[in-house]
Amino acid sequence: MKLKNLLLSATLLLFMSCSTTIVKSKIVGSWYFVDYADKPYTKTELEKFEKEIKNSPKGWIKHFNYKFDKNNSYEYKIYNALTNKGTYSTNQDDLLFLFDKIKSKNDTMKVEYLDDKFLQVKISSSGTKRIAIYYKTEYKFPEVEVNISK
Repeated sequence: MKLKNLLLSATLLLFMSCSTTIVKSKIVGSWYFVDYADKPYTKTELEKFEKEIKNSPKGWIKHFNYKFDKNNSYEYKIYNALTNKGTYSTNQDDLLFLFDKIKSKNDTMKVEYLDDKFLQVKISSSGTKRIAIYYKTEYKFPEVEVNISK
């Protein structure tokens, strides 16, 4: 009986991992936080928003970054300091599950929109209904200027 339950669980897990609507090739990459919204932006709104970001990346792209890899691992950095690292998985309900190995906790993101440039998610642990908007880029922040006066 235990073997039958184990096989059923394994089959269900395999089915769930194969029936995702999140295209993995689109989630892989470096995503920088740009803004919060009360509701997901439409494709037209995102195209206008992208023009603003490209005109002034320093003004829009924040130093909060998710990096998702092909091997289902992820990192989250704040001002280049690694704060979360672990593995991720997806399911057919557009949920992105984060399994953090640094803090030994799990988190869930509801993917509201995903394309080659934008990721819009609701993060369950944030305690807010707002949508976090991330922009896919390899943006390099300018060096911090240190002014030493004697």
